[in-house]
Amino acid sequence: MSVRIKIKGNNETNEYKDALALKEIFELEFRDGQVNGEILIICNATLFGQETKDVDLIAIGKFERYSQRIKTKHKSANGTEGQQMRVVFINDFCFVFETKRHRATDIRLDGLTLSVKYNEKRSDVTTQSENQKYSLTNFFKDRINFSPYICNFIWLRNVSWESIKNLLGNNSNIHDKHNYLPNTFNMRFLMQLACVQLIPWTPTDKNSGNLKGYSAFNSLRRNQEFDINEIDRIFDLFKKVKDGSGELTRKKIEKITSQILNNQQYAKAIGDKLIIISGRAGTGKTIKLLSIACDLATQQGSRSLILTYNHALVSDIKRTLALAEIPDGIDDYAVNITTLHKFFYELVVGFEIGDSVQESKNNKKFIRNFIKDYKSHLETLNEYLDLELIGEKEISQLMVTRHQQVGWDYLLIDEAQDWGELEKELIFKIFGKEKIIIADGVDQLIRSQNKCNWTRALKPKYDFKKTHEKKGLRQKVNLVNFVNRFAEKLNINWELESKKELIGGKVIISTKGYFPELHQRQFELVKTNGNSAYEMMFLVPPTLVEPYQKMDEYDQPYEDKRFIHTDKYKERGISFWDGTSRDLRTQYVVDLNEHRLLQYESCRGLEGWTVVNLDFDKFIDYKMQTFEEEETNELALESIEEKRKRFVYLWALIPLTRAIDTLVITLSNPSGYIGQVLRKVYEENSDFVEWID
Repeated sequence: MSVRIKIKGNNETNEYKDALALKEIFELEFRDGQVNGEILIICNATLFGQETKDVDLIAIGKFERYSQRIKTKHKSANGTEGQQMRVVFINDFCFVFETKRHRATDIRLDGLTLSVKYNEKRSDVTTQSENQKYSLTNFFKDRINFSPYICNFIWLRNVSWESIKNLLGNNSNIHDKHNYLPNTFNMRFLMQLACVQLIPWTPTDKNSGNLKGYSAFNSLRRNQEFDINEIDRIFDLFKKVKDGSGELTRKKIEKITSQILNNQQYAKAIGDKLIIISGRAGTGKTIKLLSIACDLATQQGSRSLILTYNHALVSDIKRTLALAEIPDGIDDYAVNITTLHKFFYELVVGFEIGDSVQESKNNKKFIRNFIKDYKSHLETLNEYLDLELIGEKEISQLMVTRHQQVGWDYLLIDEAQDWGELEKELIFKIFGKEKIIIADGVDQLIRSQNKCNWTRALKPKYDFKKTHEKKGLRQKVNLVNFVNRFAEKLNINWELESKKELIGGKVIISTKGYFPELHQRQFELVKTNGNSAYEMMFLVPPTLVEPYQKMDEYDQPYEDKRFIHTDKYKERGISFWDGTSRDLRTQYVVDLNEHRLLQYESCRGLEGWTVVNLDFDKFIDYKMQTFEEEETNELALESIEEKRKRFVYLWALIPLTRAIDTLVITLSNPSGYIGQVLRKVYEENSDFVEWID
């Protein structure tokens, strides 16, 4: 009999050393060979596809007839009872560890929140540890439909138990709730803390009805089993996806991890002035923001957050950062991305503004229906700042208490022209213009018809530095020319300069839909050019999306959305990661065989080697029908119809500028206005535009 112990992970890291130390603890416990079982320790785990992706250590084990005498509470059919020494049979466990090498003097405990010092700033380790637990739970559920109860621990590798007790003080309640491991501990100590999070179960004797004289610790739910070899394999997902990534993804990773700031004139102004990267769609603004963030992180040790309102772009950039192995946690350098709505939510919750902030049963603060009252929340936050109810002291405290959410050295803002003036003012007041780097899409507005003026009352030489991106860096020459000609025929002021080195490019316009032979031909070309299914993106209008009922984990119904032709395409062998689903908006593609499918309104900032615009004319019709004139500060030189056309046609250029090599457009009504315009462009450019009837 014996307990087999395996370590999986990069053996050149500190976390691997931690895994070896953990293995020694287990080996010492089972050295007599009286217990049979197996333990898998995973270090430097990447939970590919999850909100929090980086985990230091994971340990999963199962045993036959292994027990410990532990002072713990216990549960039974009669409820939960108080602590006492009892025999606890440990059948299986699933643990996640966040390891820290800080000294005791760099650690602080505020209530139940443990923080450590990074670059003279404090970081919330407790929240990070909790987030890792939830991400691991979702990772197991997504990959193998496995849902154990996971205990999470903070392992302080350079702190003794005496020092931890000094941190905890005399409060006995805290002693019962913490999850801190000292530099050295034994298996009994570990299980003692685990039983605080997962209270053991005491069974009832079937004959007498009395409680049995022992309890059981099970991470698995009733009737669940797990195969450690299968769990071992799912942690190969990251390597599998990275090795199987297409050429386009690999080039993007290479670009964002290059030292872009060495040769840029604006680099010296970062941290001193507002930085503005200005340019039209396809000039590489988003990828430049990402490159700057990664450069600031890896070369200067900075923490940078990218803000956008596009959930699909959040998903895409999270995937790219994961594959580039850029940290996204609380450590001394990191890059992350979130939506501006979520970011402002964290600010309002963090400052505990107004009566809307509530507290959950597990002491988490939250706001119900934040988006519904979004403007009102921002106005209240602005009022607090103006009245100096929130000042530098409160802002500094927030950077500590919500470090992982708002404690950033730089904020990089995508599509800044679409921000509201109030959103801009709040960011300036809380963070200062010197910490802001923005991408300005010039005249492409989606959220509003009013362009946000980021330089109002600012002096060019002293307050901001602006670059002007004029060349199309994404699309091949023929695609840039196609979009220019299309805009010209719509009387839209649009002229993008192509990069002459990007020769080639193909446009296909089909009036008979997207048929199997067309897909087979295009996907073969995608693969021939070294790309994967991910690099082929499909865009759909709202008319091709339907609501439907789903059941949550508590068997409660809720409404989600999906592409209406999913089954039809699946029969043709075309699999999608359906980004129209609300459930997938915070995740990203992990299956190498899935194409991305998104609504047109979620495509800005994204790109693909081949992009298929399904029912493009229906999308234009939808935008025309839903246009509502907004009050602007412009002189009334245009009629509402002229405003409508300018706004919608500029919008229409966004999906046309997503493709790098091949753009496919299907039309539902070729005799309609958009169909006629596209026909004229085809007739004048039939050398690189194909028309299929």
